[in-house]
Amino acid sequence: MYCKNCGKEVNEKAIACIHCGVPPLEERKFCQECGCETKENQVVCIKCGVSLEVKKKAIKSSENKGLDGFYCSSDEKIIQGVCGGLGHKYGFSPWIFRLIFFAGTGAIVAIPIYFVLGTKEKIPTKA
Repeated sequence: MYCKNCGKEVNEKAIACIHCGVPPLEERKFCQECGCETKENQVVCIKCGVSLEVKKKAIKSSENKGLDGFYCSSDEKIIQGVCGGLGHKYGFSPWIFRLIFFAGTGAIVAIPIYFVLGTKEKIPTKA
């Protein structure tokens, strides 16, 4: 690999060129692949054909806290992973969402039964 600032050969793991002190991938004066001098607006090396554009680092999905939409978690999964996905998205334990889900499901089932049983006429008893 060659330094894009001075054109000297550098180690691929180097964070700075030992000849000029600049990070070897920041500038665009020389091709990183062959060391050929480049012009200011050039996008590919005319000698080897390698792109001169700086590659952007991919952002991991776990670092991206503003994920859009819902998804199922693959590591916090009991049945389908929906509560685990909500836990990942909002930064809470999946068990909180599981508790809310089961309490809500119980309430949705119990409230109608309560009203159905409560509206039956009471049979008077003889005294």
